[in-house]
Amino acid sequence: MRDLAATALELVSIPSVSREEEALCAFVQEWARGILSEDEVLRQGNGLVVKPHPRGNRPLIGLFGHLDTVPPAADQPLGIRDGRLYGCGASDMKAGLALMIAAVEQRAELASDIVAVFYDKEEIAASENGLEDLLPLLPAMDLAVMHEPTANRLQLGCVGGLHALLHFDGRRAHSARPWHGENAIYKSLDLLGKFQARERREVVVDGLPFYEVMTPTMAWTHRAANVVPDAFTLNVNFRFAPGRSLEDAEAELRKFVGDAARVEIRDRAPSGAVCRNVPLVSRWIERCGLEVESKQAWTDVARMTGRGVPAVNFGPGDPAQAHQAGEWVSVEAIDEGWRLLKGLLT
Repeated sequence: MRDLAATALELVSIPSVSREEEALCAFVQEWARGILSEDEVLRQGNGLVVKPHPRGNRPLIGLFGHLDTVPPAADQPLGIRDGRLYGCGASDMKAGLALMIAAVEQRAELASDIVAVFYDKEEIAASENGLEDLLPLLPAMDLAVMHEPTANRLQLGCVGGLHALLHFDGRRAHSARPWHGENAIYKSLDLLGKFQARERREVVVDGLPFYEVMTPTMAWTHRAANVVPDAFTLNVNFRFAPGRSLEDAEAELRKFVGDAARVEIRDRAPSGAVCRNVPLVSRWIERCGLEVESKQAWTDVARMTGRGVPAVNFGPGDPAQAHQAGEWVSVEAIDEGWRLLKGLLT
């Protein structure tokens, strides 16, 4: 059995910020072709598919992991010390990639057939996600496991998300004589107050709570520092629960904004279905005593369940460490993650 923490350290030692995954993809490809035949390893762009080797009437489980990370913090440590593996992407989600590598190496001993999918550009806009290009290469699956950081809990479903630009119009003037203009920033104040007062809304799906929230996340003008701005823009992120369509979520956002601003949808991603009652999932929960939670974030569970493939989130990384400066994952959690994943695969 390989040292999983050492494998994860190799992975985090190769920088792979979104759109810069080529070196890590080449590393994983070299590993895969070192133990498998060339036709079992498909590469497309900076994504890889390790094809299954069917052995009769067995379930086919897809293991999915994204290769990319957010940009690292300037003071991000790298290495293993005091029972922790440090590095950008250690928790999100290169520890999960290490589990995928172990599963491929031990696939002859598993009771399920597996297909392993390593893909790029997950941490940026959903429209650029590299998994989309790999989907036509994949066989029909009984279950997809996304190795997002879940602290070895089973996180079901995922919230959907909209990013919208809210445009406010004014009239420009010299900032020394603001009474000659209309400051577009001021036009946003009432709506910003509405966002601040809007409480999170709990939606329970199959016994799991999801929280719908609308959050202003960015604000900017396009004028010089001594100009009363005639245009002001807010970015608002709306997260919504499983079971709602993109059209319904967009309609709610537009109704909430009303005529206070012009709404421009810039990015949108559907929610992911809760798959608690899929037999492979329910048996895994019972067999391993898995803790079950909702996924209060967007993941590619939405991409898979939208295509009729049951999917769940499971990984050894701690969600609280994702994207942190000084990101780490515990060595114990990586080993425990492998033990629990084997509970599904064997």
